[in-house]
Amino acid sequence: MKLDKYIFDAKTLVRQQHSGVLSTHSQSVAGYPFGSVVPYFMTPEGNLVTYISQIAQHTRNIKGNPKVSVTVFDTLQDDSQANGRVTILGDAELVDDVHITEQYLALFPRAIGYKKTHDFSFYQIRPERIRYIGGFGKIFWINKENWLTGSDESDWQKVSNGIIEHMNQDHKEAMASIVEDQFGIQAKNVVMLSAFYEGAHIQVEEQVVYLPFEKPCLNAQAVREQLVAATHAARANLSPAVVNE
Repeated sequence: MKLDKYIFDAKTLVRQQHSGVLSTHSQSVAGYPFGSVVPYFMTPEGNLVTYISQIAQHTRNIKGNPKVSVTVFDTLQDDSQANGRVTILGDAELVDDVHITEQYLALFPRAIGYKKTHDFSFYQIRPERIRYIGGFGKIFWINKENWLTGSDESDWQKVSNGIIEHMNQDHKEAMASIVEDQFGIQAKNVVMLSAFYEGAHIQVEEQVVYLPFEKPCLNAQAVREQLVAATHAARANLSPAVVNE
């Protein structure tokens, strides 16, 4: 189905980026929207999670009206009208979950020290509707029923943890080859930070890259197949060409 492809592409874009424009209802200037840039990550299910200060203006706005939107766009493209972007409309709520905390801090390690300066808290945005623009002629509304992944998130957390542990213990060389092939980065230190249905985050030295899968993976075997295929492709692409005499 085309819809499945568009949802996959939209989620891939959201996972590739690390920040978006959070729009809230201004409490100090009634009737006007208030935009701010915030870091986020998307849970396996499809909710957005951000870590924000209780004294920030957008947090005060959320407390007055939890209905928000987050707009994510490809920051590497020059033509903002032609490139992809996703706007997620939903309801923001305080969340206290150990898995969310671990995943967020793995992707944003600097956030560990935020508690020392201000009172930061995790807010989860549960999507109500999603607007996806994949370029000219690719404009769609996506309902939350289609956006949210139906399988149990706690079960996927166990699968994800197993994948991450296995890759970091036994396949660092393979990950380094994939990173070099797909991102042009030669690195000695690579660490898998996450594994989702649509791809995985890998820390490469001091930066984090997102490795998209070719299709959604709903179990560990499917993820393994995607990573094995990416490894074989990388080794083939990086191997010196054989010249027949």
